[in-house]
Amino acid sequence: MSAASSDDEKKEIESAHTSIMMSSLTARLGGASSVAKEIRYADRTPIFLWRPRVHLCEQKDILINGGIWAFAIYWANKSTYSPWQPLMMGFAVLFIRMNYKLMPLMPRPATDDRKEIRQADTKRLGRAFGVVGGLFALFAGIISTLPSVLMALKITVPLWLLGSLYEFSVGVAGLLGSMIGASFLR
Repeated sequence: MSAASSDDEKKEIESAHTSIMMSSLTARLGGASSVAKEIRYADRTPIFLWRPRVHLCEQKDILINGGIWAFAIYWANKSTYSPWQPLMMGFAVLFIRMNYKLMPLMPRPATDDRKEIRQADTKRLGRAFGVVGGLFALFAGIISTLPSVLMALKITVPLWLLGSLYEFSVGVAGLLGSMIGASFLR
């Protein structure tokens, strides 16, 4: 439109645009062409804006997160004190890695306003904690309720869910959830 110098040229450009758009619409309605799912539903807002979305890391980052998970479990297994301390250290490291993963996706504003920068950082930290902490709680909750469900169904409870291994199993499952969140979600 900015290239048009007169009203007649503007009308000609508008009519050409209208005919192109109408032919595209007619083709879509007739089934001659298809629209990608991402484009078809682009104007619809999701029901849960806060839900985690799939976002795979690079393979080396997935291996690093798996290594952190394995090291924390090994450390908790060999530790002479509470197994939760190494597992929480692993959780903290995975939380920091998730925050760094979200930095390109949720960048700081370009302004120098400290309030806007703080809001953006708080939003990113909340998102990182929500994904990593939420999956920790979900996986730990599933494993912690598993013995009760198995007993109610009159199924033998596995040995790794009994006695002192119960606490360790819940922590390992929770840390597994955190590792999955840091590696495969955003």
